[in-house]
Amino acid sequence: MTSLHKLRIGLIGCGAFGESHLATLAGISFAEVVAVTDTDLDRANNLASRYRVQKVAGDVEELCALEEVDAVHVVTTENQHLGPVLAALERGKHVFVEKPMATTVEDAEKMVAAARKAGRILMPGHVCRFETKYATVKEQLGAGRLGRVVAISARQNHSMALGTVYKRTHQLLVCSIHEIDIILWLVGAKVKRVRGHEVTLQGGSGPDLSWGFLEFASGALGFVQTMWLLPDKANILDDAMQVVATGGVANICMHTGLDLFLEEGVVIPDISYEPRLKNSVFGALREELSYFALCVLEGRTPEVVTAEEGVQALRATIALIESASADRELTLT
Repeated sequence: MTSLHKLRIGLIGCGAFGESHLATLAGISFAEVVAVTDTDLDRANNLASRYRVQKVAGDVEELCALEEVDAVHVVTTENQHLGPVLAALERGKHVFVEKPMATTVEDAEKMVAAARKAGRILMPGHVCRFETKYATVKEQLGAGRLGRVVAISARQNHSMALGTVYKRTHQLLVCSIHEIDIILWLVGAKVKRVRGHEVTLQGGSGPDLSWGFLEFASGALGFVQTMWLLPDKANILDDAMQVVATGGVANICMHTGLDLFLEEGVVIPDISYEPRLKNSVFGALREELSYFALCVLEGRTPEVVTAEEGVQALRATIALIESASADRELTLT
């Protein structure tokens, strides 16, 4: 590979996952975070010091105006993506925006239109497409070894404690949009009908358990489940998917592979999404952020995941939420 200049990145949003971006990018030789900003500037300054980022911008506009920034990562809360994305694109920056792209389809479509107008890359953070197990199933389907998808069922279940943090946004948008995106990716057909169901047990503004059923134009069926009802001490990543196809079945279970039996109990470390080894981040997140950086540096349009596919996943997810609210099946046009 020919030698590449480093991609100079500005990070907007210094929360927990913003720090994950910083830790991951620190281990990518052809990327460098040159500026950060956050509504909590103390937090931004602390992370900048820890990860040796030279510049802390006072706000989004200041960061996006920096000439030394080539691309921007938007890692704000779920309903605060639109402003930073549009500001970055208007300044001619390429943009990586964490999932969900937005909390409304209208906002996501505004982002896509702005990216087209600016002639810049807009890539949504659908990290599961870069996880080895999911990507392998996609490759097997593409090669014809599994045949045609008949049905896919998936779950992503988390502890009650996570719900106290993320109930600011509907759990389908926080969690199941990952599985919905993968189901759309593997089926490769339009969603025809959806039916959503939800249960609230803990109080608050959103559900604690959600089910979603999807019917595709190809005849394939999809099912997703997510909940914030696992005991806090369960210490397990309960993510799984089963793909039933005409030529075989693929089972993906994300918490298998490594168990540590320690004095404090059983520890099941993440070895897929964001594993930490030798003071660096590996796994799907590193693959995803490396891919975005290379697409920008090499001047090529992302193919593994596109902004338009991010909108499709959001549209299906919002439809499930609306279906559950209306307590009826919805047909998608």
